Amino acid sequence: MYQLSRLLHDHYRRLHDHLEVNDIGPSLYAAAWFLTIFTSQFPLGFVARIFDLIFLQGFDVIFKVALIILGSHEELILQCDGFEAIIEFLKDTLPSLGIVQMEKVINKAFELDISKELHAYEVEYHVIQDEMVNTPHSGDQLATLESANLKLKRQNMELIEQLQSARNARHSQEATVQHLQASENKLRSEKRTLELEREALLSTIKKLQSLIPENVLQDAGINFSFPSKNMKSIVTNKNKEKSMNSVDDLEMDLSIVTPIKRTGPRPRVSSSGSSGSELSSSTYSEDSAAINGSQEH
Repeated sequence: MYQLSRLLHDHYRRLHDHLEVNDIGPSLYAAAWFLTIFTSQFPLGFVARIFDLIFLQGFDVIFKVALIILGSHEELILQCDGFEAIIEFLKDTLPSLGIVQMEKVINKAFELDISKELHAYEVEYHVIQDEMVNTPHSGDQLATLESANLKLKRQNMELIEQLQSARNARHSQEATVQHLQASENKLRSEKRTLELEREALLSTIKKLQSLIPENVLQDAGINFSFPSKNMKSIVTNKNKEKSMNSVDDLEMDLSIVTPIKRTGPRPRVSSSGSSGSELSSSTYSEDSAAINGSQEH
């Protein structure tokens, strides 16, 4: 990890400083790359090409590939602001390489030579370790620093897990919102369909009302208006129907008891139209006169 950090410092200084400012060391993202030789996160076709280079040039290829991958995405990483955004980019977005990007990385790794630099960094690392060991009370300080480092690593891992959980919860809520929006759109469509059907029915009722004469509708007691506005007229028509039925029943009973002799033709409804109640009243008057005459004889 020290060697990769030094490579970034020498080849991509801006990227190195950006990662250091956000407290992101190589162990947070490159440990899985090195331990699994990139198989844990990158496509298998890309990993197979890396194995070919390892067989050809040795394990220095791992450092070269990691350096080139980070360097080729330098501008995108610099645009990420904050610890969470950078970690998300390095673990999720960065491994999604296209075929063209894979070929470029492999070709650059094949041509790049960093063997001398890696050897110099290795010597430098050992010198630093020896100085720390030979320094008085360095053992206690080293143990304290290692303990603090482990604690920070655990905290970082917990934060990453919390971030992943929050991201999953957000995706779930977005899916729920999309489902609710789809349901709302469906209900609106059904409402619009019902409104169109209602308008069509109202139009049909108006056409029927215009085709049927008004006196026929009144005699039949039919009203095409809305009940809430014309309830009184409907009740009046029903009362008229009951009166007409009562008169007809009385006329039938009288015709059975006494034969009725009519002196003239039964009145008919004129073109101008007479109501059913007037017709029934005239008929009843004639029938009553006939009955009285028969009783006198």
